[in-house]
Amino acid sequence: MNFEELIETRNARKTTRIRTPYGYFYKRLVDGRFSNFVEFHDELTDSLVFSKGVQEEYEATKKITDRHQLHFTPNEGDDGLFAIAVEVGHFLTIGQMLNDDPAIVAQNDFLEQTIRELFKFTILLNEQGIYHLCYSPNNVFIRKSDRMVCLLNHGSFYLKADQDVLYEDDTDAAFVAPEVLKFGKADAHSEVYALGKFLQWIYQSSGLPTELKSIVNRATQTSPELRYDSVEEMYKAISRLSNLRRTVTMGAAALAVALVILGLFVYLLPSPDAVEFVKPVKEPVPDEMVDDELLLGIGADLDSAAIARIVAAEKHRQDSLGVDERDLRTYNSKAEAIFRKQFTRAADQILDKVYTGDKMNMSEKEFLVRSKAMTEELAKKQAEIAKSSSLSSERSQHIASEIIDQLTDKKMKALDKNYMGLKPVTQDKKTTPESSYSSSSEATLPTTTTTTPSTSNSSRSKTSNQDIYRQHRDKYGVDPYDPVDPENYQYRRK
Repeated sequence: MNFEELIETRNARKTTRIRTPYGYFYKRLVDGRFSNFVEFHDELTDSLVFSKGVQEEYEATKKITDRHQLHFTPNEGDDGLFAIAVEVGHFLTIGQMLNDDPAIVAQNDFLEQTIRELFKFTILLNEQGIYHLCYSPNNVFIRKSDRMVCLLNHGSFYLKADQDVLYEDDTDAAFVAPEVLKFGKADAHSEVYALGKFLQWIYQSSGLPTELKSIVNRATQTSPELRYDSVEEMYKAISRLSNLRRTVTMGAAALAVALVILGLFVYLLPSPDAVEFVKPVKEPVPDEMVDDELLLGIGADLDSAAIARIVAAEKHRQDSLGVDERDLRTYNSKAEAIFRKQFTRAADQILDKVYTGDKMNMSEKEFLVRSKAMTEELAKKQAEIAKSSSLSSERSQHIASEIIDQLTDKKMKALDKNYMGLKPVTQDKKTTPESSYSSSSEATLPTTTTTTPSTSNSSRSKTSNQDIYRQHRDKYGVDPYDPVDPENYQYRRK
């Protein structure tokens, strides 16, 4: 074979042939470039009805400017119309593409893009009264460069031809509605059936999604009345369920993320360590461990834990007061002045019940009873006035003792001048008042102790004025320093 014969053979060589319902789709090199052709089956080229359908389709599709439409030109020979020349481009059937590269269905948005483009172009064709009718894998084309769906040879132009010859391959016939194969009649219901079968096929490897199962079941019903009324209605149902699925998926993903964040937050929270609590010992706290000032008189009969809580609370209370020391001194001095004034007036009235001229000439027993009653009344009055003047118990007792001592000395001096000629006792040493005043009922009146000469010149003893008065009054009826002779006691009394 010479070079010219080799070139001629190469030009006449046919590349891979793909069977379609209407013929064989192949590429052939013409004038240095590949052209696409569809060579019709011999059974179809002999049919004048089929040839007329090709001419009608040619006239109708050349007006469609959508890129998803493959345009063609009829090729006629001596024996009539035998093929069509398809526009230039690298086209494959979708069945051939999935056979060569099955993993393409797993790529992002391939299936969604294919279905969306196919439905939208079909809706456009149906609006012009054109029905494709057969969406078998051998009758749907894909542009390899951009994977765009394209359609060629629409079935509605060949309804008058023999459908058994047109779809003699069972693979193609499975994608055609029953009414088309039996009666050669087609409408929008037939288109819905064909697209439902296409969805079943394209999802056969990955499994039909849940939201599409009900749609496909309705679309592929044998009775046309049970299907969707149009491809547009079917596509809206798919879009609605797909959006719902997307929303549910996004919600589930958001919930999962929120649960993960919550779990991480809980995991990162500090876990409390197990603490072994020790019960406090119920034993009295020794007195030497108790600070009376700090505990404010609560005593030492509580356990250590209770005392600690009381101490902490009292410290917090004292810290929160924040009283200025100068203001506190001023307040205390005013309170003391009020107490002194009120208690002096009250104590003077109470002491007059005992330390008067007509009350002093009584028996020792009666004097003790009156003295005890006087002491109790003074203690009660001191507590009342201290409470009303907001003065502490310790401070009020101290001031009350001073006031009682002063009033007692004053009344004793008055008795010395006016009662039975009592003379003041000559003191060798400075009179030292020793007062003991208590708010209890058993306390005694404060007394002024003086140094008196004894009957013997060898020693001196300390005796209170009251003791001297009681002893000699009971025995003689007069004070020991009274110049009246004790033997004249009866006369003195008269």
